[in-house]
Amino acid sequence: MRKSKGESSMRRRLYILTGAPGSGKTTILEHLGAGARTVGEPAREILAELRSVGSGPDPSLFVDLLLRRSIEKHEAAERWEEPTVFDRGMPDCVAYAAHLGVEQAPSIRACDRYRYHPEVLILDPWEDIYEVDDERKMSFADTLGFHEAILAAYDRPSSSASRRSRRRRSAPSSTSGSALRYASRASSIRPSRRNSSPRVECR
Repeated sequence: MRKSKGESSMRRRLYILTGAPGSGKTTILEHLGAGARTVGEPAREILAELRSVGSGPDPSLFVDLLLRRSIEKHEAAERWEEPTVFDRGMPDCVAYAAHLGVEQAPSIRACDRYRYHPEVLILDPWEDIYEVDDERKMSFADTLGFHEAILAAYDRPSSSASRRSRRRRSAPSSTSGSALRYASRASSIRPSRRNSSPRVECR
């Protein structure tokens, strides 16, 4: 399918920052400065909303709401002119579905429709900074399997972004341009342990 010039231009300014839960995505986004818009992680929003109404852990409901919120955020960003960095992208919905054992097809279809810059910034698990909170209940060891699901989702041939960029374990620059350049040129450091038990709480 041929992409229009306008669609291609839009994709080039929509970036994804993703990776293991608790790996420092929020800190990096806070350092981007005024040169780029940032889009918060939908999973954290959905988990907080479900918790506020006393909803129990329903993986299918969670993934459905996550996909709907991710689409809403992408459609809003399509109208912006500034470079935009998403805290997780549409392929992360595929990763959540795979990790939680629910239907992946709706998320895969969304990946084919909602596109991003072809390079994605992926943060590896980082035990030294990992913390739990009201939405993040998993142990560090339990996040490693979810991280593998993320890598698999972004390795899909038709994924809306391709896994090309990783980052080192050190602080980003305080400016948006240099932070993005830093993340895109850095190498990967990955722990060898992997263990996972599907839980809605992972993020």
